[in-house]
Amino acid sequence: MPKVVEGTLFYTIPEAALELHITVGKLKGYLDQSRLVSERIGRSELIREQILRAYLAKREQ
Repeated sequence: MPKVVEGTLFYTIPEAALELHITVGKLKGYLDQSRLVSERIGRSELIREQILRAYLAKREQ
């Protein structure tokens, strides 16, 4: 379940991978290649919903 932090929806790495229909390993590769950006909040590495939606829109073009 995505988390809301200060009004912004965030996904964990496994949740984001499910949303993108890719493996966690592939998503981590995208993060390493800077194709996607994550943020560390506390101990968790999270991806903003807006980042995922923008990536999906770009991928569908």
